[in-house]
Amino acid sequence: MDGREKTMKEMIFEELRFMFSDEEYGFEVFVTMKEGEAIKHFILESNPRSPQKSFKHKVQREIRKTLEEKFFDEGCEYDKVQNIADEKKNVFYVIPQSDEYKPFQVTMLSEDDYDRASNFSAIERDNVEGMLFCFTRGEKRLWAYQYLYQNAIPNRKGNGFNIFQSGDVFVEQTAPMIYISKRIDLLILNDNSIVSDNTKMLERNFGFEVFVRTQAQKVSTEIFSIGIVANIGKVSEYVARSKPMYARKMMRIKDSKVLKRTKEQLYESITTLPRWKGKFTVDEESKQIVLEKYEHVENLIDLLDERFTRSDVTGEEYDTGAKKWVAPVAVE
Repeated sequence: MDGREKTMKEMIFEELRFMFSDEEYGFEVFVTMKEGEAIKHFILESNPRSPQKSFKHKVQREIRKTLEEKFFDEGCEYDKVQNIADEKKNVFYVIPQSDEYKPFQVTMLSEDDYDRASNFSAIERDNVEGMLFCFTRGEKRLWAYQYLYQNAIPNRKGNGFNIFQSGDVFVEQTAPMIYISKRIDLLILNDNSIVSDNTKMLERNFGFEVFVRTQAQKVSTEIFSIGIVANIGKVSEYVARSKPMYARKMMRIKDSKVLKRTKEQLYESITTLPRWKGKFTVDEESKQIVLEKYEHVENLIDLLDERFTRSDVTGEEYDTGAKKWVAPVAVE
């Protein structure tokens, strides 16, 4: 090892590589329920004498293939949830589940809880929310989740007939079940972190927007505690706007080191540095920023996010959303 901290991508690839190092891993399917029991076993037909030909193995093979093609490709990029405002294409955001946000806490259950889960029955299909494909190796688990949209659960009240072929005969299927696609909406890692490139789906169905807005308001409180802003209510007003993109922008500074700076240090920065001079209305008596419009709030976010960087060589300034701290170069 070179002592370098592993990137998020390297850690996720390591977990996937471990799980799929060979074919000796477990595979089970569960359904998540809208009401009542949170999770139930979805028992697929298996064949002990010829497991490679069973329906269960077919589903296992196809879901693993989709998982690897989507999440385990060198072209994949992974980023922290704090950076979702950037909404880059082909980027998977990692969202740790915690007491503040755990929409898939069914993945935090004990082995006994899974063993005690009852089996899913066809009569419960209207109560199904999604499919959970569970891969296991030893004590480690990896979950692939597929949200079941309305058209994945056929309507029993529809007109016409549902038929399927049995040998040379077509017969009526009186209770069509569930359509399982090869799609994977998100992964849930062994540490229960959610990995997804579809945060819009999380907003629509799993309260993600509420979580983002709550986190953004907490950041607003931190800014208020510094004392650099005269009218912090303008920040709260900005976060509460109808579109979630504004709260997402505030998330960018959730872990910013600039939030640890004092009021005096920040005041000096905005009044002396070329980048920030004239970007705010400043009350010189109180040494505070007066936020008169939303543009000022966005300038404040950029300030606290350290969005801009300057080249030591050319003096050129760059706007970057991809920042990673590196240790100072030792000078001998």
